[in-house]
This record gives sequence, C-alpha cells and structure tokens, in this order.
Amino acid sequence: MEDLQEYLKEKLKEFKKAYNAEYHLNTYSDRELKRQWKSDSERVRGQWQSVKSISDVKRYVNGFVETVKQFQNIKGLFSDAYDMDLTLYRAVSAIQKMAQCYDIEDFDFHTFGKEDIDELFITLYTWLEEMKNVNMRREMQD
Repeated sequence: MEDLQEYLKEKLKEFKKAYNAEYHLNTYSDRELKRQWKSDSERVRGQWQSVKSISDVKRYVNGFVETVKQFQNIKGLFSDAYDMDLTLYRAVSAIQKMAQCYDIEDFDFHTFGKEDIDELFITLYTWLEEMKNVNMRREMQD
C-alpha cells in the first residue's frame, strides 16, 4: 500500500513539474483577478476538509474537464484562463489530499489502484493539453 502512496505522490510531483496551476494563478497581473485569487485560494484551502473519498477527488477532476470543455469552442475572455487554472488547482489539491491520506483507513483512497492512478493522470494530462490549446487559440485571437 505504501508503494502505491509513493507512486501517487511521484505522479503528482511529475504533473506539477509539467504544469503548476498554483504558480500560474499567482502570476495573473490583472487587479481584479488578483483579488479573486486571494479569495479563491482560501476556499481551496478549505476544500481540503471536504475531500474524503475517491468520488470527491473524481468530482474535482471532472470539474476541471468540464470547465475546459466549456471554453473549447467559444471566443472567450482572458478570465477563462483563470477559471481553467483554478479548477485544475482544485483537482490537484484534491489529489494531494488523496496522496497524503492514502493509507488512512477512514478514507477509501487505499482502494484506488495503480491503473486507477494512471487513468486519473492520463485524464489530467489530456485535458491539460486541451486547456493549453484553448489558451493558445485565445492568444491568437487577441
């Protein structure tokens, strides 16, 4: 079980190297988005307590996927990138909780196997690429 916990932590570390949503959220220079981030970051910290099961983690990952899908085929606004980064950050935070509490019996995280972990990260990487495509199209439109 500890092997899977370490595996999950390593996958998370690799993903954060590929794209660190928190870093991106901290670099927005728009005053309104900075204020929004201050408020949202507090909410994400509070989210930690509500993540108690695999279904909670999947809900946050699916939230990221749905947010990217929402912005795929529209011209969009600058703040859409912020929304995608924020939902990704929420998903990553939920996965962090799962990684940290993987071996605690009060949660069902330990039932999440290697294939499940791989599938979760395949989903994240796939939709991260879609998010980058959405942002690139938006930059070309501006």
